[in-house]
Amino acid sequence: MPQSVRALIAHCVNQVVRQYYPEQYCSLCHVYAIVGSNLISIVLGRVYRPVAGLAAVDCGGGELMRMMDNNAFSNPAGGAYHCWIESADDVMTEREVVDLTFRHNHIYAEKNGHGWRRELPPDFLWGPQSQIAVQAPIDAIPTSFPDGMVWLHETDEGWEWMTAQLLEHQNAFVALTAEAYKLFQASLPPDSRLLAQAQAASGANTAAATETMAAQ
Repeated sequence: MPQSVRALIAHCVNQVVRQYYPEQYCSLCHVYAIVGSNLISIVLGRVYRPVAGLAAVDCGGGELMRMMDNNAFSNPAGGAYHCWIESADDVMTEREVVDLTFRHNHIYAEKNGHGWRRELPPDFLWGPQSQIAVQAPIDAIPTSFPDGMVWLHETDEGWEWMTAQLLEHQNAFVALTAEAYKLFQASLPPDSRLLAQAQAASGANTAAATETMAAQ
C-alpha cells in the first residue's frame, strides 16, 4: 500500500481531532484510535478495530514513559493508559498495528514530567505487529527500543472500557469519522489513483494470505 495513503489517513484524523479538541488532542488517544480505525476500514475495505491497554514509549536516555495504570479504565479521573489500532481480519498472516498519536509522544512526555532525548517521533506507526510492537513481558520491558517501535499490551479492562466508549459516544464518533472521510476525499486530486492502488494492494495482500492459509 502506498505510504502516501497511510500518511493522508493519519493527517486527516489528526486534523479533525485537533479541530474539535484543540487543547486536549494529545491526551485523546482513544478518539484517534476510534476515528482512525473507522477511516482505515472505510478507505481500505478491511476491518480494523480500536484497542485500549497498557503501553511504554522510549523517551531516550534510558527513560521509558510507562502508561501502565490498568485501574484508570474504571477511574472517572482517568490515568495513564494508551489506545491504538489493530487489523481484525482473520485471513491476514500477521496483524497490523497502527498508532496515529505517535507524533505527539514528545509533547505528552514533557507534559507528564518526562524528558525527551530522541529525535522527534514520526507522525504515525503503521506496519506488521512484529515490526511495530516490542515483544516482551510486562516485567521484562527493555529500557530502550529500536526507532519506530513501542511496547503495547491490550487488557480486559481496556477492552471493556473501549466498548463502553463506542456505545456511549457512538453519534459523536460517527460524526468525526464523516468529517475525516470528507477531508480525505477532498485531499485527493481529481485524477489521483492513490486510493485505487491502496485498495488493490490491500485486496492482493488479503488474497495472498487466504491462499497461504488454504495451502496449509
